[in-house]
Amino acid sequence: MEQQPSELKRDLLIYGIVIVLLCVILTINHLHLGVPGIVLIILVACCEAGILAYFFMHLAGKKKTLHMLLLLTIVVFLSLLFWPVWDILYSPRTPSEFTVN
Repeated sequence: MEQQPSELKRDLLIYGIVIVLLCVILTINHLHLGVPGIVLIILVACCEAGILAYFFMHLAGKKKTLHMLLLLTIVVFLSLLFWPVWDILYSPRTPSEFTVN
């Protein structure tokens, strides 16, 4: 299956954007920013993954699938984000586990 020139230009542009985002991630890593750097790297990586999924997994033409995928991602992310909080609040622990000797 041969690509049209406009599709080839689009794909090359997307590859270029992905490479630029990778360079941004590497630059943030070399700045040694600590926790803010990790947050920035995760945000840039999520943008990169979203771009790749949107164009190369052909999610651009499947609006219902895209919305369901985003909903599933948000549910899983939030559940994993708040799972440790739930574990700390509701699991039985002795007071000695929280004290520092």
